[in-house]
Amino acid sequence: KTRQGLKELVAELERLLQTVAPKNDLGKPRLPIDRVFSIAGFGTVVTGTLIDGSFAIGQEVEIVPGDKRGRIRGLQSHKEKVERSLPGRRLAVNLSGVAVDEIARGQVIALPGTLQPTALLDARVQYLASAPKPLTHNAEVDFFVGATQVPARVRLLDHEEMKPGESGWVQLHLSQPVALAKNDRFILRFPSPSITVGGGTVVDPHATTRHRRFKPDVIARLETLARGTPEEIVMQFLVSRGTTPVTAKEIAGGTGLGADVIAAALAGL
Repeated sequence: KTRQGLKELVAELERLLQTVAPKNDLGKPRLPIDRVFSIAGFGTVVTGTLIDGSFAIGQEVEIVPGDKRGRIRGLQSHKEKVERSLPGRRLAVNLSGVAVDEIARGQVIALPGTLQPTALLDARVQYLASAPKPLTHNAEVDFFVGATQVPARVRLLDHEEMKPGESGWVQLHLSQPVALAKNDRFILRFPSPSITVGGGTVVDPHATTRHRRFKPDVIARLETLARGTPEEIVMQFLVSRGTTPVTAKEIAGGTGLGADVIAAALAGL
């Protein structure tokens, strides 16, 4: 109210920003949409925080989930017009070719073909010590990621039940497809009463089958996907797809690795 100390606060924030590494540019930009509106003379505008890559004016983009495509007509970051925006920045995107009623909060803007929605994923969960009761197999929860929220069912892979304060491997079956990628962080809440009980990290955003519980080979695969070298991660992804041919883009989407890292890993393999 008095603005006392504001200069010092801003100076400290600027000092800290000089010590922070730039956000990773994986060449796969995506913008989880948190607001959608229209401006007279400009049309559809969406806002969000850009991650995993950069957007530029004139690029064709895709709305995921969904089959709508548009083109970037203009970009603004902190009320300044920009030609290109780097990952990690708040961004307003003026879209042509897409109407306001064709987009909703929770969808994601991405380059065409780089992001696929999923309803079945593997993850590592940390269950909060403050949770009011154990997390049981097939428990119903609300799943929050990016700017979206959907009901989900939790399948415990290495616990009979997860007690408050424990962590473990789970498979999440979402009630509807959601756009996300490997290493995305999420929150779990009980729907009634509504309370946050845990969170975690996506390890395989596109699980191909329902895993059997307490299988050592399943747990070993998830451990590798979470902590292995790029070569191990790429190999695990290829093995999980069996004899089905996959593209470099599909490997990138399933592993969260950048194109250069994937190329080096494939060369090494």
